[in-house]
Amino acid sequence: MPQIKLEHVTKRWEKFVAVDDLNMVIENHDFVTLLGPSGCGKTTTLRMIAGLETPTEGRITIGDTVVYDSAQGINISPAKRDIGFLFQNYALWPHMTVYQNIAFGLENLKWKKDDIKARVEEMLKMLKIEEFVKRYPAELSGGQQQRVAIA
Repeated sequence: MPQIKLEHVTKRWEKFVAVDDLNMVIENHDFVTLLGPSGCGKTTTLRMIAGLETPTEGRITIGDTVVYDSAQGINISPAKRDIGFLFQNYALWPHMTVYQNIAFGLENLKWKKDDIKARVEEMLKMLKIEEFVKRYPAELSGGQQQRVAIA
């Protein structure tokens, strides 16, 4: 694998900063682990390297090829980056909010609306994901998605 270089890479969604001014070099044949708490930008960083998420600013180079540069308007498609990537996948519906994903199974079991609301709120609180209730899976970190799937 060629060298991967991230220079001043930032990813924002409105006011939320997922990755802030990240500088990192992964040398050829290096083994690297991204370690940190839920929501710190690990999955977002991997998705930006692969081209599945567009950085807000910065530069990503793979080998001798600049695959993303916000200043120069370069954004090479994922298919042309020659990066292998294995996702953490969860049984979440991408078109449904966190609330809708959690409620889905209960609705199929024909639970009463009040009981569904109470159970969803209980799970949101238990897994500390109340603040994400209106977000869609693509707007969550990998760890946050994992907690929604558990709920």
